[in-house]
Amino acid sequence: MQQLLNNNSASMKTVVETFIIEETQELIYDNEKLDQWNNLVAELGLQGQANVVKHDKSPIPFLWMNDALQKTFEELCPRKIAVELYSKTPIPVEALSLVALSKKEGYFDKIEVWYNDKNPDPAIIGYKYTRGEGDWEKNYYAERYLLARWSDAKATLSELTDRARKLFTLRRSNELKDQIKNRQRELEDVEIEANKQFGFAGLGEDGVSLPF
Repeated sequence: MQQLLNNNSASMKTVVETFIIEETQELIYDNEKLDQWNNLVAELGLQGQANVVKHDKSPIPFLWMNDALQKTFEELCPRKIAVELYSKTPIPVEALSLVALSKKEGYFDKIEVWYNDKNPDPAIIGYKYTRGEGDWEKNYYAERYLLARWSDAKATLSELTDRARKLFTLRRSNELKDQIKNRQRELEDVEIEANKQFGFAGLGEDGVSLPF
């Protein structure tokens, strides 16, 4: 069972949530358990497990983002930037420690901060690129993992998803309404457009209809 470990950064007056999977947490620092895990993976021939981690590294201990979770955070945090370049708000120490751990263990190919310009509520996302089927060089896809987020208020993933759904509904409704308005204007101007294109077709210089 997955458990999310939440922390509070009182010094920064910000709620910090870290998304570490409880079952893999002990493998991060316990070399004996990590060796036991690696030995069992090898003994059982678990190729899938062996492919996603390096033998001398712990498995990625963070929450894997399925499509729904990715869309939730993309809706809430449409801006994306490399963690090294993020400057919108201070990154809490709890989140920085997870970035440091990820870099030390080589968990990810890149790490980004996702945020919103108006109400940042940032999240740290790690990317792990995996080779897909086929021979094409670019046939890669990214597995994304949620490391941490920080905000003025704590929120469950379910609450975040509900918030994203409402934002999507409002944004998409406004987009469609704008499209309807634009199409309505085009509809009202059809006769004018037709006159511009065909109004004088078939008329001679004196305005008399030509015999064809």
